[in-house]
Amino acid sequence: MNDQKEIKLSSNWTYIVLYLSAILCLAFVPIFLLMLTSGEFHIGMVIGTIIFLGLTGFVIYQFIYACDARIVNDKIVLKKQFRPARTYSFDRIGYPTSFQLKRTKYITVEMRNDDNSFEKFLIINSRALLSFEDKDAEQALLRLRGLAKQMQAWCVSEMSGRFLPDQGCQSYQNAL
Repeated sequence: MNDQKEIKLSSNWTYIVLYLSAILCLAFVPIFLLMLTSGEFHIGMVIGTIIFLGLTGFVIYQFIYACDARIVNDKIVLKKQFRPARTYSFDRIGYPTSFQLKRTKYITVEMRNDDNSFEKFLIINSRALLSFEDKDAEQALLRLRGLAKQMQAWCVSEMSGRFLPDQGCQSYQNAL
């Protein structure tokens, strides 16, 4: 029997929308090249080129950093496209930042690795009309980060100034 508690933070539509965006960008390449080669040069071409390159760069950025985010028991599991899943404890969550385009929220968070390097992840939440999702990964990450700091403070005070995360401290999941 599987008694793991799992909460999904990222949208169910993350990878579907990501691939559709890539296909759309690729579909516009021949149209864009035809437009550039078959007419007189004007300022609209420059503006169109800048917009096209910006959108293409944004899709590439999403492919590099977008991830599937889940909370499993007292760990957060982040899986980027084409990479193995990474598991982190809640005290390794950096401060999340976000921006919103229409009904899609992009949350960027840096996670601290065991060697004290940082790895960036992009969690996408979609509140589109037909997505039937109402998730806010940013608030969940902030809550978990705050909970981890409270637990660390509690463990330090309970253990006479020594922080030993796995000896005597209750798990973060039990505190939720």
